Amino acid sequence: MRRLPLLTLIVVLLPVASVGIASPAGQSEQAGKMEIREVFNDVQTGISQGNVAIFSPHLCGQVRVTLHGGDTGLYSANQAYYLLQNFFRDHRPLNFTFTTYGESDSTPYGTGSAAFTFQGIRQHAQVYVALAAEGGRWVITHINIY
Repeated sequence: MRRLPLLTLIVVLLPVASVGIASPAGQSEQAGKMEIREVFNDVQTGISQGNVAIFSPHLCGQVRVTLHGGDTGLYSANQAYYLLQNFFRDHRPLNFTFTTYGESDSTPYGTGSAAFTFQGIRQHAQVYVALAAEGGRWVITHINIY
């Protein structure tokens, strides 16, 4: 049996071992991480202010939305925009902060807790947002407020 030189193994395996977050085509890993952080920052600001327009440019063509005491389903970006806008009209955000960021199967996600007022009563909800690479950029594929 022929043995491969150690240098050959390192050259062959190094690219495999250095794979991290799967960035959209043409993006370096660092650029991908910066874009992911930007998307999560926009979502955090938008939810905190109850302003969907801040993060709507990041919505995927089809977004899975689950809302506290409300609608659940797969919606177009336009439908998701109005669904979330109506939700924030009724559930006035008091604050929201992402507390955890992670990656599952190369899918970045963030979770956090939010406080809202609904009919004058303070409510708390958990928020989950997941992203995916699509068309050379990171887009929001899931928004759960429950």
